[in-house]
Amino acid sequence: MQSFPFCPNPHCVWHSNAPDFAWAKPKGFYTTKAFGRVQRYQCSACHRTFSSQTFSLAYYVKRPVALPDIVARLVSGESLRAMSRNLAVSLNLLSNRIDRLTRQAIALHTQCLASRAGYDDICIDGFVSFDTSQYFPSEIPIAITAHSQFILDFSHASRRRSGTMTAAQKAKARELYRRIPLERGALARSFRETLVHALQLQPPAPYRPFVLITDEKPDYQRVLQRLAAFRTQTEHTRLVHWTISSKLPRTLSNPLFSSNYIDRELRKDLAHHHRETVCFNRNVANGMMRLSLYLLGHNYLKPFRIRAHKGTHPRTHAEAAGIPVHLVQHFVQALTGGIRAFLSRCTLSETMRRTWEKRWKTPGKTKAEYIPKYALA
Repeated sequence: MQSFPFCPNPHCVWHSNAPDFAWAKPKGFYTTKAFGRVQRYQCSACHRTFSSQTFSLAYYVKRPVALPDIVARLVSGESLRAMSRNLAVSLNLLSNRIDRLTRQAIALHTQCLASRAGYDDICIDGFVSFDTSQYFPSEIPIAITAHSQFILDFSHASRRRSGTMTAAQKAKARELYRRIPLERGALARSFRETLVHALQLQPPAPYRPFVLITDEKPDYQRVLQRLAAFRTQTEHTRLVHWTISSKLPRTLSNPLFSSNYIDRELRKDLAHHHRETVCFNRNVANGMMRLSLYLLGHNYLKPFRIRAHKGTHPRTHAEAAGIPVHLVQHFVQALTGGIRAFLSRCTLSETMRRTWEKRWKTPGKTKAEYIPKYALA
């Protein structure tokens, strides 16, 4: 008889850890066009029924699609329309599978972070793009380790357009911002969220200060000076802020190299962040899903150094950051073929949870995003 690691009911006593004995009893079958005959089970503690498909990434799907193919196409710069045409699927189906993959990646990334043994300086810089229109630029602060280029966390902020504009553009901007209010202090909030989570993952210790590397943006310095960890630091809990001019050459010797590197990769590899293109985010929540899948895939799937001889460098950015090899291998296997992640069994940062629940606000949109019930279980 098939065994399961836990009961899928979040209110069951066996939801965290199931007992060793056979607690799930067979209780009939049901038939689907996609998977044929599926066995149903009943939990002997809460008496809720579930099936073998409940733990699958393909739970509740009506048409199976190769998930590894979607990941490979997304990180290779293929747009959603191009993927839809090449895979002969609808855009809604494609977005649904990307959402499933992203939630799986977030859960696996959280598990790996808990076992991270490395310690590194942290670079945080904002990646600039736009959502819905160039009148609504977005800034995405990304916390990345300075030497291993390992992504820890990221956030999102919508702001007003800056720079030179014609009289007509200024008039249009005024009208748009009058009708569509934006969050005040969004840039500071997004930077603070990212920094606080990085501090939680890598707290300062005696003889091991927390070194933060940013550019000279005043918003970053204001947030840092208001942070309790910075104001109350002691000799044993040092927090060092190292500011680098953004005008310096973006070479390997630049202390902000990791931030410059990931900016370049995002601009190159994600279709909706290419410059001078018709591919751009129409929806912030969906855009953050795609961005999350790419960034977390970068940690565990992308080689750390492409031209390095075998055995001379860690194979992935995660291994270089101190993630055990077996967890990296588990991420690769479970991303597209493992047990489906349950929100109730994950401990997520505020930004990761917001991405999971698709709570990022799209400028001009008031209606909440649709979330299937299984994603909140």
